[in-house]
Amino acid sequence: MELRHIRYFVALAEELSFSRAAVRLHIAQPPLSRQIQQLEDEIGVRLFYRTNRHVELTSAGKAFLEKAYQLLDLVEDACDSARMAARAEQGKLLIGFTGTAHHLLPIVRAYRKKYPLVSLSMQLMGTTAQVNALLEKKIDVGFLTPPVNSEQLIVKPYFRPVIGAILPKEHPLAQDTQPLHIADLAYESFIITPRIIGPGFYDTVTKICQQAGFSPNITVETHDLQTVIQLVSTGMGVSLGPLMPFHEKSVVFRELSDVAIRLDAGIAYRKDEKSEVLHAFLDLFFRYFPNQT
Repeated sequence: MELRHIRYFVALAEELSFSRAAVRLHIAQPPLSRQIQQLEDEIGVRLFYRTNRHVELTSAGKAFLEKAYQLLDLVEDACDSARMAARAEQGKLLIGFTGTAHHLLPIVRAYRKKYPLVSLSMQLMGTTAQVNALLEKKIDVGFLTPPVNSEQLIVKPYFRPVIGAILPKEHPLAQDTQPLHIADLAYESFIITPRIIGPGFYDTVTKICQQAGFSPNITVETHDLQTVIQLVSTGMGVSLGPLMPFHEKSVVFRELSDVAIRLDAGIAYRKDEKSEVLHAFLDLFFRYFPNQT
């Protein structure tokens, strides 16, 4: 039995006329009759009652038709999946990320290995800039800090890193072996990214300080976390941020014993996005974070 037998059968079952079915299939009537006869011979039952003027499905034909529709649907789904997979293997993927997205590197490496022909562009951007870039279709997916208020975007928190103090290596608190409390930083100068760049991160930091009874003395604002870390390393101030591997050896991360707040990291993409390249990336991403699909 071949797939064409199924297609020929369905055409005849719907038309109930050899001549109309033959026209629909763009073949002559005699070959159609032979194909139907071969199908009936292979199955071992009659699928049609037919005379010179009349064609009608038998009860066996009606049962076979139901399964034939399902089979053709499965074949079409398989073809669609193959086409989508082929399209996902080529193209370009534009990714926006904040300075807290270091943990995404294993996913990006895995994606690059699986889809080597896809061109990747990774842009360091604040949350607000990512939201605007997504809405303007300048990036395909963003890794940012919720909350995000947009009905056009899907935003899913997927990671909640520990928030701690980022201190110059020579700072007295960096050398202290006692647990560090957030109030220990009350009289320090803070370096932080401005609220307009990442309102979620900014609000988290100020909330942590305010719950300890003080407002952070923000003396320097800069646009990304990497610059924050570099400025901290020069002794210009301290900061708060997520636990991450610091390549800058002149800073120290200290956990805060009295802070229970964590930073939400989120993935964002357009609701109506049909790009197979993006959806292939999302499929891989949600394998790493399965509870967020």
